[in-house]
Amino acid sequence: MPRLNREWHAQYRMPERATPEQRIAWHLEHARHCRCRPIPEGVRVLMEARGIALPEPEED
Repeated sequence: MPRLNREWHAQYRMPERATPEQRIAWHLEHARHCRCRPIPEGVRVLMEARGIALPEPEED
């Protein structure tokens, strides 16, 4: 079951009209602090194109 970190989500919102870099940074932080959903495919493609490693999933 995905775990939603409500406090993190309330404090950190995706910027409106976020740049690709902002989207990548937000989703990397999101992956570190909340496990409610995976990184979207579009952001994964951006990360791969820039040589940014995807975060390893945490074990329960």
